[in-house]
Amino acid sequence: MRVKHLANFQLCMDVEILHGGENFTLAVIYPTTFPDTPPIVMPHGEILLSDHQYGPGGELCLQWRPDNWDPAVTGAMMVESAYSLIAAERSSDGEVAAVPSEHRSSLGAELRFESWRLIVPEGTWEPLERQLPEAVLEISLTITARRSHRVAHLRSIGAQGNEVWLSPQPAPSAPGIRTGYILRTAQDMSVLALHGGGEFKDLAECVPELSSLFERSDWPFLIVLEKSGRKTAFDIVRSNNGYPFLVPYRIVEEEGLAQRSASNRESVSMNRVAIVGCGSIGSKVATSLARAGVRKFLLVDEDIFLAGNLVRNELDAWAIGWHKVDALADRVGQIATDTEIETRRVALGSQTSALAMESTLESIGECDLIVDATANPTSFNLCAGAAKRHGKPMIWAEVFGGGIGGIIARARPNTDPYPLAARNQITTWCDEHGIPWQTETGNPYEISGDDKPPFIADDADISVVAAHATRFALDILQGGKTSFPHSAYAIGLKKAWIFEAPFDTWPIDLQPMGPWEEPVAAHCEEDIRTLMSDLIDEESS
Repeated sequence: MRVKHLANFQLCMDVEILHGGENFTLAVIYPTTFPDTPPIVMPHGEILLSDHQYGPGGELCLQWRPDNWDPAVTGAMMVESAYSLIAAERSSDGEVAAVPSEHRSSLGAELRFESWRLIVPEGTWEPLERQLPEAVLEISLTITARRSHRVAHLRSIGAQGNEVWLSPQPAPSAPGIRTGYILRTAQDMSVLALHGGGEFKDLAECVPELSSLFERSDWPFLIVLEKSGRKTAFDIVRSNNGYPFLVPYRIVEEEGLAQRSASNRESVSMNRVAIVGCGSIGSKVATSLARAGVRKFLLVDEDIFLAGNLVRNELDAWAIGWHKVDALADRVGQIATDTEIETRRVALGSQTSALAMESTLESIGECDLIVDATANPTSFNLCAGAAKRHGKPMIWAEVFGGGIGGIIARARPNTDPYPLAARNQITTWCDEHGIPWQTETGNPYEISGDDKPPFIADDADISVVAAHATRFALDILQGGKTSFPHSAYAIGLKKAWIFEAPFDTWPIDLQPMGPWEEPVAAHCEEDIRTLMSDLIDEESS
C-alpha cells in the first residue's frame, strides 16, 4: 500500500487486490468532504473492472455510497467491499457473473450525461395501434437548446391536416422547428441501436426502408418503433463528407399531468373564471388555477408589464412592454394547450367608453367565478355588482403593506352576505380589534394614486396570500361540500398588528343576510323589452 497526496490536497492510497491469480490495482481517494462523504475507489487507467462502475476508469459503485454512507465505515471496509464485488463477478471457472444492483437511479441521474433528449407525452403511441403494422408517418417536433444540449418535443404524428395524434402539452416558447418520420417496422433495426451515433456511410444500404428519405434536401428526424418494442430516435444531418450523421436522442416518456394534481380536474375544467387585475396576485392565481385544470379564463387589466414588476409577478422578462393580460394569456398557454382565454385591456372604473365598460362587466358576470385581485375599491364595487346581479360567487384578496400578511374572502350566492356587505363586515371586524396598523405605509396592496408611497412586500408574501385565494377558488369550482368553515381569513406573515407570529391565521365570521337578488332570467328579457317599448310609446304620445 502506498500513500500520497493529490494536487488538490486529497489523500490517496494505492492498494492491490489479488483474486484468481490476477492483481487489481485500485486507488482509494479521500475527498475533501470526508468523513461526510465516502472515499472514492477506482482503478488506475481507463479500465472497466465491473458492471457496477461509472464507465471505464470510473468510480466503483460499492456497498457504501453517498445515499447510505456512515462515517463509521473505514477505508479498509471500502477495500473489502471492492474485493467482494470483483470476486463475485469472476467465478472460479472464469465466467463473468452478474451481481444484483442496489442502485436506484432517478430519471435526472440517468439523463445527466444525455445531451439530446426526446420528450414523448403519455399515450403518444396508442393511436399508432390503429395504423398499419409497417408504415412511415410524418412527424413534427419543436427543439429547445441550452448550450450543447437539445430537447426535442414531439408535437404531431401524421401529415399536416390529417394528424393521427396531436400533443396535449404546451409548446415551449421560441422553439426551433423540425420535421421527420416515424418508421414502424417488424424488421430488426439493431444496426441503428448499436451504431450509437456519428457518421453512417452505409445507412441507406443497411436500412433500405430509409433510402427514400434521403432524396430530400433536408434530412429528417427519425423515430423507429420495432415490433419487439424497442424505440430509437435520431436526428439525421449531413456530415462534412456528405454522409448521414446520426445524432441519437434519448426517448423520455412522460406520465400524465393529472397524476400530480389533487384537484377534481374534470369539474374544474368546465368552469370559466374571471381574473380582474393581472398584477402580482392575479397572475399567480391564474397560473395556479391553470395548473389545477382550469381552462377557461377572462383576464381584465389595462396595465403594461414593466421591469419593476419582475420582483413579485408570475411573468418574466419576455413580458416586458406587453399588456399584462396578453402576457399572462401567453403564460397560461405555456401551462396548458387547450385553453380558452378572453382578454380585456381595461381597468374597471377607468376613463374608457361606457360601452366598453358595460361589455366588460357583462363578460365578468357571465363567468362561473369572479376573482378581484386589484384591492381597488372601485374595481371591487363593480365586480361585486356583477356578482350580485348575475348570482355568481366572488373571491378577493389583499396583501397588507409592509408584508405583515393579508386577507382573503369569498362571497357565495345565498350562502354568504353579498360582496359589499361581506367587505363591510370584514372592515368592522378589523376595526373592532382597536389596534392601529403597524405597517411601513399603512396602505393595503396596490392602492391607487400616484401620490401614494410605494407598496412594500416581497414575492413570498404575495405568493402566500395568492395560494390561499387559489385554494378558495378551487373549493368553489370543484363543487360539493366546502372544505373551509369560514368565508374570510386574516393571514399573518410576521408579528405585527393583531398577528402574534408568522402564519398566525384569524378566521372571520361573516353573518348571512338573506338571499341575494335573483338574477334576471333569460326568458324575462322579452318582457323587459315589451315594457320599455310600451313606456316609450306612452311618452311619445
